[in-house]
Amino acid sequence: MSNQKLRLAMLPMLLAATGIAHPLRAQAAGESAAQTYDVVIANGRVMDPESGRDEIANVGINGRGIAIITTAKLKGRRTIDATNLVVAPGFVDLHAHGQNPKGEYYQVLDGVTTAIDAEGGAMPIAPFLAALSGKALVNFGATASHQCARREVIANAPCGGHGAINPDRGASDRRAYTAPATPEQQRAIIAALDREVAAGALGYGLGIEYTPGAGRSEIYDIFKAAATTRAPVFVHVRSRPLDPAPGVPIAVVQEVIANAAVTGASLQIVHLHSTGLRDTPTLIDMVKRARQRGLDITSEAYPYTAGSTSIGSEFFRDGWQERSGISFGDLQWPATGERLTKESFERYRREQPNAAVVVHMIPEDVVDAIIAEPEISIASDGMPWVTSGEHPRGAGTYGRVLGRYVRERKTLGLMAALRKMALMPAQRLEVVSPQMARKGRVKVGADADITIFDPATVTDVATFEKPMQASVGIRHVLVNGQPVVRDGKLVAGTFPGEAITGTAKR
Repeated sequence: MSNQKLRLAMLPMLLAATGIAHPLRAQAAGESAAQTYDVVIANGRVMDPESGRDEIANVGINGRGIAIITTAKLKGRRTIDATNLVVAPGFVDLHAHGQNPKGEYYQVLDGVTTAIDAEGGAMPIAPFLAALSGKALVNFGATASHQCARREVIANAPCGGHGAINPDRGASDRRAYTAPATPEQQRAIIAALDREVAAGALGYGLGIEYTPGAGRSEIYDIFKAAATTRAPVFVHVRSRPLDPAPGVPIAVVQEVIANAAVTGASLQIVHLHSTGLRDTPTLIDMVKRARQRGLDITSEAYPYTAGSTSIGSEFFRDGWQERSGISFGDLQWPATGERLTKESFERYRREQPNAAVVVHMIPEDVVDAIIAEPEISIASDGMPWVTSGEHPRGAGTYGRVLGRYVRERKTLGLMAALRKMALMPAQRLEVVSPQMARKGRVKVGADADITIFDPATVTDVATFEKPMQASVGIRHVLVNGQPVVRDGKLVAGTFPGEAITGTAKR
C-alpha cells in the first residue's frame, strides 16, 4: 500500500481520536439536516433505553419511521416543540385486555403505543385483527388463547375472537374450564393453538388459574408445542391449592419454570407479585437465576396493590377465600366503589358474571419492591371498560410508574423505567415478531412510536373509586409517525395502529 493510500485509510481513525468529524460524514449530516421532514420533534430530551442516548436533540420523522436524530436544527412540515419534555419510546403493554376504543383511549393518554393481550389471547386470531384494523389508535395483537381452545374442543363453543369484541366469551359451559381433557381432546387443544400461532398469534396465552381442569400434562404439551414453533408462552399460573405447607406460590411457579427448562420454550410469567404475594422475593430470585443459567424466562408487574378479574370466573370457585387469604370485604365493585358483602358478592356473581371486580390482596411493600426491580417489566393487565370503570391500571399504569416511582420516590431511574416500559416488552416479542425490533426504541430506523411527556408533572389520576380518569403530563404521542395525542388531547379521526403478528410456524 502506498504512503498516500495508507494516510487516507488512517484518516477516519485519526479524526475520531481527535474528536473531529470526518468531512464526508459531516457533509452527509448537513445534507440530512437541510431536508424537510414530515414531523420534527424539536429540543426535547431524547432518551433511548437500548443505546443509552440521553441528550437534548431534534428528531426528524419521515413516513412511519425515525430518519434522523441530531443536535442540528431541522425543518419539518409539522414541528412539535419538546422543550423541557422527555422524548421516549412509546410504551409497550404486553398484558392489555382492553382491546376496544375506550380501552385504547385511556391507554394512549397514558403513553402506550402498542397494546398486546398476551395472557388471555384471542381465538380465532383473524377476526380479532380484522375488527381493529383501520380503527385502532395503537398497535395491537394477541396470543392464541388456551381458554378459547378448551371452549372450542370441550364445550363446542368457539370464542369468536377476543373478549373485548365478544363480551360473552366467558359465559359458556363451565366444563370448558373445569373438566380434564381426554388424550384426544388434549391433542385437539394443542392443534387449535398451533393453528392460531401459524395464523399470526404472538404465542400461547395461558390463564391456568381460570382453567383448573387443565392437567399438568396438558400444560407441558403446550410448552413442547411452543418450543417447536419458537413462540413464547405467557402464563397466569395455577391457583393456589389448599396446602398447609408454606410457599404454595413458589410451587405453582416452579411448574412453569420446569416446563420451560425441560422443553426450551420461552416463558413470561404474568404479574409475578399478585401470584407471589409475600413469596414474591423468592419468585424474583427464581426468575433472575433462571436467566443467569440461560433460560429465556421473564416476568412483569403492575404498580397497584389490587388485582382484578371477572366475578364469575374460576378464581372465585369454592375455597377462594382460603386459597387467597382474603374475604368479601377485600373485594370492591368498581361501578359503585362499594366493598362487597356475602350477599352482594353472590348477587353480582349470579347477575353479572362477566363484570370485573377489584381484589385487594397485594402488600404495598411487595409492589414497591417489584416495580423497582430492573429485570421485571411493566404491564397493566388492564381490563375491558364495560361499566363506569373497572380497575385504574387500565388508565394509569405508566403515568403512575413515572410519577410515583421515578419522580416522587426516586426508587427507579428514568432510563430504567423506560427500559422496563418500552424496550424489555418489545424484546420479549422479537423472536416471534420482527416488527417488534422496530418498537421500544428511539433510534434511526425505528418506527416513530414516540411518547413525549413532562417529567415534572406526569402522573396517574385514576383511582379505585374513580378509575376512568386519564393520566396527566403525557403531552404528545405518535404511532407509526402519526400524532394521535397533541397537547394532551386525543387527535380526532386518526387511527394509525397496526396489527402486530407472529411469524412462527410448526
